[in-house]
Amino acid sequence: MSYRALYRVFRPQTFAEVRGQDHISTTLKNAILTERLAHAYLFCGPRGTGKTSSAKILAKAVNCLDLQDGEPCNQCANCKAINEENFLDVLEIDAASNRGIDEIRDLRDKVRFAPSQGKRKVYIIDEVHMLTNEAFNALLKTLEEPPAHVLFILATTEPQKIPLTILSRCQRFDFRKINTTEISNHLADIVQEEGVEISEEALSAIARKAAGGMRDAISVLDQCIAFAGQRIELEHVEMVLGTVSEEATAALVDTVMQQDYEQLFLSLNEFLQQGKDIKQILRDCIQYCRQLLLLKVVPKVELIELSQEHIEKAKEQASALPLEFLGRMIHCLTGTEKELRYSNQPQILVESAFVDLMLQGTEPIAASQTPRKAEKSKKQERPSGEQAAVQVHPLIASEELLQQWSEVMAKVKVKSVKLHAFLSAAKPAAFENGTLILRFGQQYKFHCDNAGREENLRIISQAVSELTGTPAQVLVELENEAGHIKQELTLEDEARKLFGADVPIEII
Repeated sequence: MSYRALYRVFRPQTFAEVRGQDHISTTLKNAILTERLAHAYLFCGPRGTGKTSSAKILAKAVNCLDLQDGEPCNQCANCKAINEENFLDVLEIDAASNRGIDEIRDLRDKVRFAPSQGKRKVYIIDEVHMLTNEAFNALLKTLEEPPAHVLFILATTEPQKIPLTILSRCQRFDFRKINTTEISNHLADIVQEEGVEISEEALSAIARKAAGGMRDAISVLDQCIAFAGQRIELEHVEMVLGTVSEEATAALVDTVMQQDYEQLFLSLNEFLQQGKDIKQILRDCIQYCRQLLLLKVVPKVELIELSQEHIEKAKEQASALPLEFLGRMIHCLTGTEKELRYSNQPQILVESAFVDLMLQGTEPIAASQTPRKAEKSKKQERPSGEQAAVQVHPLIASEELLQQWSEVMAKVKVKSVKLHAFLSAAKPAAFENGTLILRFGQQYKFHCDNAGREENLRIISQAVSELTGTPAQVLVELENEAGHIKQELTLEDEARKLFGADVPIEII
């Protein structure tokens, strides 16, 4: 007999075996026992959470010859035939490859015929959102008034793509992501039955990587068994998945904290030499920083997904890092992860993101305050009397600042190469009352949006403040298609526009 993948071997055969979906399994069992079955169901949720398995179990239950407390017996002729995929009255249709109106018309013609083997005909339409609009229209009438012997089960990962007319004719069940504990426990049962030894750290790593999908977790376990044999350790899982170990990720965070630029580039290069993907390195670092954030804010054991041997190290790092820096680090790295999709140089982008964080340092940034608060803070920090001499830069006139825009850009480039690139498309439009207005052309909306991020405005304001000697604010704006900035008209402007400029107007 040919080899079968583990996720097929250990597919749930009863509602009780479906992990993490008790709210659905209990409802379906009660509906079977009380004979309150609907004619159409919609199973939606993330991949690998039990939608298709539950659909097949329901198909067995409605055709079982020896139903046991709402569960199929899996021993009668009908249950065995369905398990072996030899039952004529249970039809599983892949809507991704049978999405046209002709296939649905054929289905509509066949539903009228009575079951040939079982009690009811069950149609399981997987990835139903892939049907065309014409196919949905053809299915609509059948769903509205189906024959009494027909049961439709629609499954999808994207319910928002299904027409409301279809949704309103189905009972909807939302499958949830399965928590890591449920996944770990199920994987432990599988390896015990397969006679495989696996460490707790390896189990946890697989469960976390699955991100709520049981099928993904079992597939990774299957791959690890093929790679490592009968004894699986954490390093085997990391090699199969291409992930970075917690120890190495913690060391990378230490490097950022210590602002050790040389070690940063050496560490990232070492990961790449080991065959790690730069995107995966970034994801692992984001997840680790989230764990540090949880340890600092809500240090509850059930929320922390770190191995016991590394949790003490993580606690030390969390206590040493300000909450503001952790939030800034996660925000910066997740933003970089989004930008990777559009970059041909992902390594450079990731390196520059870490350098930006290191340049900012772990201390709270004063420039994030409003100018009034920043000035108040400066006054409080200055020694009274003549104990210390305070160096104040001469105030530079508006025109002079605009002429010296290249100096501002140079200061920005030291802090962030990415931001310098975004600002290359900007023109300093005005500098009045301590506020610098930067204007972007209509075609540079992407540059404008990125320059307008809070952390980027902070860097620009710092550069301007260093040049002028006073706190500065920065505003970015986008030209409209006519090349002018959209401005809000006052009530008086609107009135004059309506009645004419010469009419005397008094605003009450």
